[in-house]
Amino acid sequence: MHRFFIPPELLTNLASASNATISPSQESSRNVVAPLAGARSDLPQFITLPKGLAHQVRDVLRLNIGEHMLLLDNSGDEILATVARTSKTSVEVHLLERRPGKSEPAVRIILCQGLLKSARFEWILEKGTELGVSTFAPILCRRSIAGLEDAGPAKIQRWQRIIQEAAEQSGRSRLPELLPIRPLNHALNDIPPGALAIMPWEEEHSLTLHDVLNAPGNVGATLAVARPAPAHPTLAQSTSAPSTFTHPPTIILFIGPEGGLVPEEVALAQQHGVQVVSLGSRILRAETAALAAVANVIYELEHSD
Repeated sequence: MHRFFIPPELLTNLASASNATISPSQESSRNVVAPLAGARSDLPQFITLPKGLAHQVRDVLRLNIGEHMLLLDNSGDEILATVARTSKTSVEVHLLERRPGKSEPAVRIILCQGLLKSARFEWILEKGTELGVSTFAPILCRRSIAGLEDAGPAKIQRWQRIIQEAAEQSGRSRLPELLPIRPLNHALNDIPPGALAIMPWEEEHSLTLHDVLNAPGNVGATLAVARPAPAHPTLAQSTSAPSTFTHPPTIILFIGPEGGLVPEEVALAQQHGVQVVSLGSRILRAETAALAAVANVIYELEHSD
């Protein structure tokens, strides 16, 4: 079934599935469904899709009247809808029910990625979204190519569109956040309490990512499966905890640009409590290292007992 993110204001009059009263029969069957707010059998609810989405539904996908889709408002819920009317200028859908969407990973991953050439960075946005990254934080490093920091509004909109399309394709019901580009030292200063910060580096040969995640008292040993809260504008605001790990736990991954991180950057990261790890004996491209680290973190922590 096709999935589409839509502006949340289109659904402001709908009840939240999380606040709805669920009947015992629904709960026992695990078909947790909330009726639409104010819905009556003689008064179905309709919305008109935004112009761009209407074009995609009508002209690209060629969905017929009566075909179903899932609409997403970035709340974690999904709204089942069916095509009701189409014309040359608009598409109307009938909203059937709101229900909880697919859960997010048991760990919240903030990927601080050293800026790369456009195609490679966009590949990380797409595949990182599919894997379950919660927040992308592009950073400027010593070896970042000059000019990459000048991403204008058109470039940012393109990156956000890539994230949205990857989220729709992979079945996510929340959009990962894209933070503004900023220097590495700013991101290091913004590491929040309760987060585990990790920096893969090719010059580290003893401590591995597995070692750090599964060290006694570390996040792998204390993981509590819970649904992530929505993302927030900065790393420091994206999670909060007193002196232990957040629930869900937050992992911040620092990945260097093409050419890697210089020793001074690694030393600075260690001064901020970042644990430097090895991803193995091979030298990986930046985009490979990023996705390998993300996949390993999610695997290790989602299979923690």
